[in-house]
Amino acid sequence: MKALMGAVILIVILIGGYYLLQQGTPAEDLGTYAYTCENGSQFTMSPAADMKSIKLSAGSQGMFTGDVTLSQVAGTRYEGNVSGSAVTFVGAGEEVQLTVGNESTVCNPVPSTESPPWNWGDPGEGGGVKQDVGLIVSESIVGRWRSVEDDKFTREFKGDGTAVDTYEGKDVTSGSWRVFTKENPLKVAFPLEENVVYVQMTMQGTQADNLNFKLTKLTPEELELIYMDGGGVLRFKAIQ
Repeated sequence: MKALMGAVILIVILIGGYYLLQQGTPAEDLGTYAYTCENGSQFTMSPAADMKSIKLSAGSQGMFTGDVTLSQVAGTRYEGNVSGSAVTFVGAGEEVQLTVGNESTVCNPVPSTESPPWNWGDPGEGGGVKQDVGLIVSESIVGRWRSVEDDKFTREFKGDGTAVDTYEGKDVTSGSWRVFTKENPLKVAFPLEENVVYVQMTMQGTQADNLNFKLTKLTPEELELIYMDGGGVLRFKAIQ
């Protein structure tokens, strides 16, 4: 009888050990890291042990409220949704790009004496995943922009790839837009430069099939484009 009980106990132990091996060891706490952004917002980032997701918690000044969990899409890019707005987080080195809805900003770690900042890896050092600048621009340019030279003229880049030009509050032309780079090119009549992002627009009522622009400045407040096919600079201010 004792031998039988001993065998049963041994089987239970073996089954329990196998279950633990299948489940893996307890996840290590990777900590919480604070960030402050160029637009004044603040948040903390807590990565999951397997790096498949991260949790962002808004500070007293933030682009969102409460907590949001983002899922890994590719490399150091994470996406999610908070209060009906899409959230995108992309890390490179110690810096991150945070986009909530139509607003995008660059954020850096808050200095801490308790732990070093989280490093997402720099492509130049052979680590991490190179940022897709074209994708970042595609997300950051979405919104309404007013011409600096003529405040009656506005241009709206929509998230679905369409665009609308408005003059004195009335739609004057519409079409589509997309970004491209030397690494991900479109067929154009001019040589493409390294580390430069271009915007191609196909608008109704224009003489050219496509309008090509070189992006020279893009912040949450300002947009500057150089018209590649005819010269000239277009400067815009964001419409809040």
